[in-house]
Amino acid sequence: MAGNLKFYLITDLHYYDKSLGITGKAYEALSNADQKCLAESGAIIDAYFDKIVEDKEVDTVLIAGDVTYNGAKESHLGLLPKLNRFKEAGKRVFLITATHDYYVEGNRTGCPERCEGDVLGRATVTSREELAEMYYEFGPNEAISRHEESHSYSVQLCEGYRLLCLNDDGDRVFCGYSEDQLRWIDEQITAAHEAGDYIFAMTHHPVLPPTPIYPIMSKRDMLGDCEKTAEFLADRGVKFVFTGHAHMMNVGKITTKAGNDFYDVNTCSPVGYPSAMRKVTMTEDEVQIESVVIDDFDWDRKGKTAEEYLKDSFSYMLNDVLYSAAYDIDHLANDLACGFSMTPEQIYKMKVPLGIIGKALQKLTLGGLGKLLFISKSIDKKIRDMKVKDFILMLIQSTFHGDEPYTPDTAEYKAFAAITGRVKSVLKHKNGTESACEIIDLVTTKVLFDAPPADWNVVLSK
Repeated sequence: MAGNLKFYLITDLHYYDKSLGITGKAYEALSNADQKCLAESGAIIDAYFDKIVEDKEVDTVLIAGDVTYNGAKESHLGLLPKLNRFKEAGKRVFLITATHDYYVEGNRTGCPERCEGDVLGRATVTSREELAEMYYEFGPNEAISRHEESHSYSVQLCEGYRLLCLNDDGDRVFCGYSEDQLRWIDEQITAAHEAGDYIFAMTHHPVLPPTPIYPIMSKRDMLGDCEKTAEFLADRGVKFVFTGHAHMMNVGKITTKAGNDFYDVNTCSPVGYPSAMRKVTMTEDEVQIESVVIDDFDWDRKGKTAEEYLKDSFSYMLNDVLYSAAYDIDHLANDLACGFSMTPEQIYKMKVPLGIIGKALQKLTLGGLGKLLFISKSIDKKIRDMKVKDFILMLIQSTFHGDEPYTPDTAEYKAFAAITGRVKSVLKHKNGTESACEIIDLVTTKVLFDAPPADWNVVLSK
């Protein structure tokens, strides 16, 4: 019978080493187009690592991939001393890498970059093969079994608990598990059951959607064959998987046809809003998930709190996206699109509607939109002067944060439902708009308000 286990889970460190350049026009362009704080990443990571080192009750740390910003070797070499702090403090680290940690020649995106004044150059490339050796001392060295091809491994965390550290980077196109890797996973689950151990998993890409519309907008950023894999893991007795990549806070749940519950605990990046890590306690009957944030990090934040600084950085990027949709489609396609999992081709394909919508959003208020749609009475007076653009930004930020607080009785929910209801009534008279109506329903019922389980602090049945 498994006893108690405590560990920290942190993911998507995206460490950007200062030697790659943190001043000049090239850096500003790179940084402004990203949700993540690049120059500040080292200071933010140090602040989170300080919290973990200071916690004498927990000696286990899980790191779920994308440890660097686009795999520059300079960043890997700069991160290793930070990880060694855990060793020096008597902590055990179990780490996997992911697609942002290496580069394959000829790949269309993801080349490591160096900022040199006004010029964006190329940093030193890290190969996937180098990663296995570089991070061997942070998990693989304690493996009770390894799947060499995928860089996955299984470890005994303590008596009664085993962890599957599942690398899913594949070939950067299909980020999932090969048939051979699945056979290995199945063998590890069987071995854990035979030993009487409780087994759970860590992988990088989400197995369950961190928000209902995520598969519609970013299907390629889900784990490959995620539906089949979730059912396979759940029905084989793996109830919990800890993931990252989406930079969102979410605890997702499904129940398989066989009646087995499965949870995906998705965690945001520490170096971008909302910024957090997880502290997990597994007891005989429960899994207690606590989200931990930092109050401070060693950077000139211009008098802002850590949360305010990170949120303002995110807001700047989102405003840049909406402004570019209206007035600079090339900037949107070539500089910003990858930041929200779209390609330049997709942006250019939607150039005309994006331009029309983008320009309208710069000035239009909720009250003004209500008048245009003949639903003014459905827009509460206290939010009529709010710009539609700001309303959208608020919804995006709350989705990433995981709070989604707009219950059906709020002014925001009622306004959005009225607006989308009018849009749906128009779309229903046009052929081929069924999918758009379904998306609208999803956003209205699932994105504004997030039903349980809670995404930040929650106790779940084991």
